[in-house]
Amino acid sequence: MKNKIILFVLGLSLVTSLYAKDSGFYIGGLIGTSKTKDYGKETFTATGIDSGYSQSIEETDLIYGGLLGYDQYFDNFLIGLEFDGYKVNSDEKRDTQAGGANPWHYTSEINKVTSLKLRLGYLLNEENLFYISLGKAKADIRRKMYDTNGITLLKDLKDSVDGNLYGLGIEHFLENNLSLQIDFRYIKYDQVSFTVQDKTEYEDLTERAFTLSFKYKF
Repeated sequence: MKNKIILFVLGLSLVTSLYAKDSGFYIGGLIGTSKTKDYGKETFTATGIDSGYSQSIEETDLIYGGLLGYDQYFDNFLIGLEFDGYKVNSDEKRDTQAGGANPWHYTSEINKVTSLKLRLGYLLNEENLFYISLGKAKADIRRKMYDTNGITLLKDLKDSVDGNLYGLGIEHFLENNLSLQIDFRYIKYDQVSFTVQDKTEYEDLTERAFTLSFKYKF
């Protein structure tokens, strides 16, 4: 009788732990850190010649948000689609400048990021899945340009910038449809340009984010 009870408990534990790896929909929450670099170069609008001025802004911020998705398993292989969105706890930050004659001053601030990605994974064992991800992301960012005294506002832009997302991660399965996901992503956003008076600014934004997600599968 004792052996039957032990076998029943072990069997129930195996079923509940495997259930998290069944195909289906899931939701979850995430928290992590995001490191962004906003790099710009300035040209003379009339000629397109580089003014010799460049600037960069680097920020490391707390991020938090939610996700939802669908997983389809084929034996040990996974094909999944995941959507997530997170708020960036970012403050307006001023640039670090290099070169140029009488360069303008520049600030940027990222508000939120959303992404849709394809996950391709492989079950390493009963508890752990390794995956890579590919997708698209969109960042809501606010940029400001000031004159050489750093006081007079020349332009205030609120942009939604698209980018390509590349990532990898590990998902650890728990019982009762629950799992923990550790995810690293790199996002290269599209270049943005804008003209102020006689100069055109070209801006490149990249992001590296590390997140921990808690997921529940239906």
